[in-house]
Amino acid sequence: MDGTGSTRPRGSSPWTPSTLTEDDDRTTLARRLQRMGTVTIGVSLPREWVGTRNLAVGSTVFLRALADGSLLIQDRDPTAAHASVEVFVQPDRSREHTFRDLVAAYLAGAREFVIREKDGISPETVAVAKTFARRTLQPEIVSEDRDVLILRDVSRGAELDVAALLRRMFQIVLTLQQEAARTWSEPDRWRGVRWEHRDDEVDRHAWLIERILALRLAGAVPGTEAELPVDRPLQTLVLVRSLERIGDHAVQIAEQGLRWAETSPSERLARPLSEFHGQVLDQLRAAFRVATEERDAGHANDVIDVGEALHATYTTLTESLFTRGGTGGLSALAAVPLGLILQSIDRTVSYAQDIAEVGLDRSTVISFAEAPGARPAAEETLVARVPRPRTPRTNSRGTVRAGPTLDTTPNRRRKQEKEQE
Repeated sequence: MDGTGSTRPRGSSPWTPSTLTEDDDRTTLARRLQRMGTVTIGVSLPREWVGTRNLAVGSTVFLRALADGSLLIQDRDPTAAHASVEVFVQPDRSREHTFRDLVAAYLAGAREFVIREKDGISPETVAVAKTFARRTLQPEIVSEDRDVLILRDVSRGAELDVAALLRRMFQIVLTLQQEAARTWSEPDRWRGVRWEHRDDEVDRHAWLIERILALRLAGAVPGTEAELPVDRPLQTLVLVRSLERIGDHAVQIAEQGLRWAETSPSERLARPLSEFHGQVLDQLRAAFRVATEERDAGHANDVIDVGEALHATYTTLTESLFTRGGTGGLSALAAVPLGLILQSIDRTVSYAQDIAEVGLDRSTVISFAEAPGARPAAEETLVARVPRPRTPRTNSRGTVRAGPTLDTTPNRRRKQEKEQE
């Protein structure tokens, strides 16, 4: 033990700036509390850490209490890094790029968005800014000059309850799926609905939750605690991304359902499809419940197994309809939308399984933590499972849904998405 009360493994090298950032046992330092004055108790900081951050006596550091009772020490104000971002509109770039840049800054936690354009802010750029403000919660245009346009987040969105937002997002997605499945039985009621705009509400919640997670991880929202049963941010992000994709597929089901309805499908085809879709929504409800409310690994595994049975049902339906002459008079105008509907329903099953796996991971971690001789929370271990190969899925970010993009979902499958018009 040195004079400051720190310890390190016997025989190890002295502390250096590099060893303070390595992910091993040497990053754990013990410090003794010391009396400073008559009522103040303090603790010394590692000299190397202070030096690498150009701190000195009198420098200000920022403390934040975390949910597990520990203290986070930062050398800069965590709110300052997210204050403002500048987006430069290039004349030779699509306005879609400007929208994506704004969304990326929003997800990273920016509170002010300064848009600059060399020859003056064009009407097209103003339209992009207004679309961005409409599809997020809730930057507003606060200044519009010839060469610069400024949006600012005037809400207190970062302090919202993530659990409540996630439940609301699930209800929106579930309702969207339910209404999409009525398009082939009640086409007149749903014709003319702007389904992409309905899905914007799903994206709005997804982006807001991602933004809150980014701000909290950066310590930019003082005084907030993790209130989710699934309080690990990556697991929460899997839930958000899965629900977002399920919303995308609801739009696909609705649009193709209206096209299929134009071919006057028979009850012999419509009823099994509706029943299959209803079973999938039952699985989705169970998956969300096991991920956010329950701590039952057995139930989580059951929900995943139900998904496998639903995948088998999808295969049976598609083989009976589209192979071995099973179309039975089904025209091409009817076969194409019906096939796309079935495909989106099957992908919804896959995302529901992803959601259930979050519940399985959570219950597995809890069982480790509660077991005799369990490791500390910081060393919790997840059980890895061999994933079922999945078909490509859709990604919704952007005002135009087109072109292949790399899926950034923090999921163990690391899928390559293929967006659809």
